[in-house]
Amino acid sequence: MFLNYLKIALRNLQKNKRFAAINIIGLAIGLSVYVFGSLLVKYENTHDHNFARHDRIYTIGTQAAPGLGVGIDFLDAAFSAVGPLMEAQVPELEYVARTINLEFLITMGEESYYETLRFADPEFTKIFDFDYIHGDESALEDASGLLISRDAAMRFFGRTDVVGEVVTMDNEFDYHIAAVIENLPQNSHFMSSVIVDNPLGVVAPFAALTRMRDVPEEGNYNNLSLGNLTYIQISPEFDKAWLQEQADRVFEATVPEDSREIIAGFVINRLDFANVAIWQSFGMPVVAVVQLLSILVLVVACVNYTNLATAQSLGRTREVGMRKTMGAGRGQLLIQFLVESMTVATAAMIVAIALLEIVIPLFNNATGKALAINYVSTLPWLIGTTLLVGILAGAYPAWLITKTNAIEALRDIARKGKKGSLMRSFMIGSQFAISAFMLATVAIVYMQNEKVKEAGGIFPRSEVYTLDRLGIDSIRDRLDTLRIELENIPQVESVAFSSQVPFEQSNSTWNFSAVQGDEAGEISIHRLSMTPEFLDVYDIPLLAGRKLGRDAANDMQNSESTTVNAIVNELALEKLGFASPEEALNQRIYENDDSNNLLDVVIVGVVPTQNILGLFNSEKPWVYWQDEGWYRIGSVRMTGDFIEGVSAVEDVWDRVIPDYPIQGRFLDDVFNDVYNVLKMMNSALAGFAFLAMALALIGLFGLAAFMAAQRTREIGVRKVMGANSVQIARLLVWQFSKPVLWALVVALPLALAAAEGYLSFFADRIGTPILILAVSGAIAVMLAWGTVASHAIRIARANPIYALRYE
Repeated sequence: MFLNYLKIALRNLQKNKRFAAINIIGLAIGLSVYVFGSLLVKYENTHDHNFARHDRIYTIGTQAAPGLGVGIDFLDAAFSAVGPLMEAQVPELEYVARTINLEFLITMGEESYYETLRFADPEFTKIFDFDYIHGDESALEDASGLLISRDAAMRFFGRTDVVGEVVTMDNEFDYHIAAVIENLPQNSHFMSSVIVDNPLGVVAPFAALTRMRDVPEEGNYNNLSLGNLTYIQISPEFDKAWLQEQADRVFEATVPEDSREIIAGFVINRLDFANVAIWQSFGMPVVAVVQLLSILVLVVACVNYTNLATAQSLGRTREVGMRKTMGAGRGQLLIQFLVESMTVATAAMIVAIALLEIVIPLFNNATGKALAINYVSTLPWLIGTTLLVGILAGAYPAWLITKTNAIEALRDIARKGKKGSLMRSFMIGSQFAISAFMLATVAIVYMQNEKVKEAGGIFPRSEVYTLDRLGIDSIRDRLDTLRIELENIPQVESVAFSSQVPFEQSNSTWNFSAVQGDEAGEISIHRLSMTPEFLDVYDIPLLAGRKLGRDAANDMQNSESTTVNAIVNELALEKLGFASPEEALNQRIYENDDSNNLLDVVIVGVVPTQNILGLFNSEKPWVYWQDEGWYRIGSVRMTGDFIEGVSAVEDVWDRVIPDYPIQGRFLDDVFNDVYNVLKMMNSALAGFAFLAMALALIGLFGLAAFMAAQRTREIGVRKVMGANSVQIARLLVWQFSKPVLWALVVALPLALAAAEGYLSFFADRIGTPILILAVSGAIAVMLAWGTVASHAIRIARANPIYALRYE
């Protein structure tokens, strides 16, 4: 019996090739998106399962303090002091290991490379059971030992038997390779990152960082950078809730009050959360959104099939009536129509898998992931999905066509009447509601991203070439020579050195007060150390006062004076209580430095408030002064031929600082480090929205063609009675316009609510996006009208003689 049903299904598909193709293609797109989204979500949620104790390993992050204004609510990192505190105060913990990522110049023989090193406590190799090619887990117990991966060994030496080889850091500090581990799989947080491509290559002991950067062994509360993870391994009898309780207790007991202005608490997360923590930091639950959107696209595809199958089934009522007259029961007919829908779903799944076999390798090449379809483990799920989609998509048309009695079926009442029209309208509206929701959301996200990009235009991003790695003592001693040589390049307008540049997400603050010793009146102000040319390089105008100079007394901070001249922005003045820039000139504010020595800061200039950090951040109060001990990055303002200018800059660097390779990039790249995350989010949303809208239009195209064919005789009669082509086309278009219009009433408010969640991440945001919603709705309506009109015009122009001979 089943084989007979299958033969009938295949014959019916062959008989209606166009509608069969529309159904299969639509379902195939929906299934491929759903399967791909589900595979990606599983891939992201099962990172680091290659480690034997992954279910007992956690990371400790931090919750940003309310009102911090950095656009980030959660950081995956913790201060370096937290690890030792947890270890000392929670003796039940098995192991605790900190990691800090820093870039160094490493030299092996004649070859030198810039490499990001992970500095880790010795317990790091006890928490993670790496596969050792040479050496063992004791590698980091040696203060001068290094652990490297196979790829790093091959890249540096061309072989893996390199234990004992000497590596020099920053031309000064010697270390030796103590162990070589096998490469980690791509589905590990050590190998993947959204912002920075930083696979596990070289791991150095934390003691080495203490030696090279004066970081105390017990850690401090001075740095909180994304990716500097602290790992905790617990015994099997404990769980995440217990560990969170211990972390809360340690926070309340030990974290200093001034640090609580930055962090509000510790957050414990499973190890397999580490690879998606960066998205959570920005408040974007991307994995959950991908899963939801993939399901919505599949829903649109299923509704498409249901809608078109319903319309088609009304043309088979006589077949159903004849079969009922011959003794077929309703159950048999239901099974027959469900077999047909499952046949279509099976064909669609085969096409979907074929598409994924093409798309997944392209995706892996573009993202560096290792996504794959494991047919052994996923086949039951694929089969179950196919059957479920076939049943759900085909259930309503099967029920509708088989519920009529034999007499009604033979008289073809279902096709000629209005049965099912309300349900079809509901389904058309539902799929367009989903599509319009996605389209409007994408439009709002895009416009907000454009506002962020526009706001970043206050600085000459494409004209400033930045030079990294200036904080090394041997380089800092040559900065004056470097500046003079660079300024002699024809394409160079000015050169500045500073502690940071615009768009770098550094949020280091100092406490200042307008009254000496007034700790209660202190406010947090961002500090930027700079040379006098910084304002010129970045087009920052003076509102009052003067710029800093190189020779004026106290314009340069030094250890022999407790007074320094500085420039502040308007927001700093407001918070300090000054009424105007003119009033603030030559006034003193006071800072408590780390040694608790009072520093007098004399305001000699005022600049407008600008969003130096940009992107997610709100505007901050800033103070600018000269402190050459903090210079770590250069800014070269260029004009004319940038390619020739950059080449000249590189030549000067090689001449002045030959022992360190140049690291330069334009400010555009600094901005894009974070902005590309927003673009990636928008591109993904746009892809889902495009597919959902395309599916809705494909379904509407097929349904319009079918319904126009069903009304051929009616159209012929109307034309004979005097109706013109425009009236006929308007009649057919309006038939499908009503469900589309009510769909917008539902979709656009939902899109606004969803977009508000995204907009809340930004301090500088677009206003209520009513116009964007209206335009998005208009586009959706126009697309629907265009799709239906293509059939309506053709039918309206047909000769009524042929229409009256129809059937």
